Amino acid sequence: MSSSEASKVTRVTLLAVDIGVGVALVALIAALAVRPAHRRSERSRTLGWVLVAGPLPAAVCLHLVGVLSPNTDQIVFLASVLAFAVGAALLLGTADDDEEEDWREGSDDSPPWWPDFERQLRDYERDRLIRA
Repeated sequence: MSSSEASKVTRVTLLAVDIGVGVALVALIAALAVRPAHRRSERSRTLGWVLVAGPLPAAVCLHLVGVLSPNTDQIVFLASVLAFAVGAALLLGTADDDEEEDWREGSDDSPPWWPDFERQLRDYERDRLIRA
């Protein structure tokens, strides 16, 4: 096998690895998005944002500039995808301070007319769907 053929095989293999990692990352994010919300510290949320916003764009910029060898470029990309996944895990399913209470449950600070308004709105929507 010539050098150019080996280079093509290596590129196709790396592309397959990148696609596989990308699909796994999307599946992980989808799974994390549906898990129940729970509280996290402000520090871990900040770390999550840093891991999401920093390494992957930096790896893409390094790739576009072309300062890394192909193997180093691949390692940096995979490490940045891993950092993105960890950041997403820290951010998704996190309850913010204003999301602690279920919005459907009445609270002491809601106006007294709110439950009646919601009931009338649900009745209106149901009647509208039945007519359609």
